[in-house]
Amino acid sequence: MHNMQETQSAIDTAVAAPLEPALVALLRGLIDLTYLGEKDDSALDDLCTKAKGVAAVCVYPYYIARVKDKLVDKKTKIATVVNFPQGNSNLETVLQEIDSAIALHADEIDVVLPYHDFINGQFHQVNQFLVAVRKRCGNKVLKIIIESGALQKTALIRLAGQMVIDSGADFIKTSTGKVEVGATLEAAYTLLTLIEQSKNPAVGLKLSGGIRAVADAHAYVYLARAVMGKAWLNPRTLRIGASKLVDDL
Repeated sequence: MHNMQETQSAIDTAVAAPLEPALVALLRGLIDLTYLGEKDDSALDDLCTKAKGVAAVCVYPYYIARVKDKLVDKKTKIATVVNFPQGNSNLETVLQEIDSAIALHADEIDVVLPYHDFINGQFHQVNQFLVAVRKRCGNKVLKIIIESGALQKTALIRLAGQMVIDSGADFIKTSTGKVEVGATLEAAYTLLTLIEQSKNPAVGLKLSGGIRAVADAHAYVYLARAVMGKAWLNPRTLRIGASKLVDDL
C-alpha cells in the first residue's frame, strides 16, 4: 500500500508537469469517444465524424448498428455499456444484455459492477457476477466500471480493483460519468499502483468521468507513465473515456 504523502506527491508532480508534446500526441489514440446521451442521431453522427484515430467509440447498444455504418475510420473499435448506469440489474438480465451486444457486433463491453452490493459488503455475490460476466463476454474486451466516486475510500477502490483483476477482466474502469464524482487522480493512482503490484501489467485502466481538457488528460497519462512505464501507454492497457477531449485536442 502507498501512503497518503506518497500519493499526494505523485499527484502534485503530475498536475504541475508542463505539457509534453509526446504525451499530448498519444492522447487521441487512447480515447474511447463516448456518447451516452438519449436518442439524438445528429449528436451521434457528429461523434462518428470526429472519431478519427481514436481507440474506440462508446455508445448505448441501440446505437451500435448506426455507428458501424457511419464510422469513417473502420479501425475504430465499438464499445457499449451494460448494467448501466446504476449497476443494479439482476445477473440474468446482464448476461442477456451481453449476448445482445455481442450479436450486434460490439468489440468491447463496459459493464457496471453491482457497486451498491459491493458497498454493502456482498463480496461473494459481486465475485460471482464478475466470473459470470467474464465467461459470457468470451474473447470480447471486457471493462468493469467500479464507480470509484461512489466507493470513495481507497481501501474499497483497491478491493474492487483487485476483484476485477482476479476475475480476468481486461480493464478496470473508474466511472460511469453519471454520478457526482467521476475519475480522480487519487483513484487513478490507487488503481495504477494496484495493477503494478499485482504483477499483471496486461490489465488495463480506463479513466472516465469528467476528463474534458488536454491538461487534465495529460496529468493522468503522466501519472500512468510514472507508475507503469512508457510502454504501458497504449490502447491495449490505457484508455480515456471522454466526449469533449477530442474537441480540446
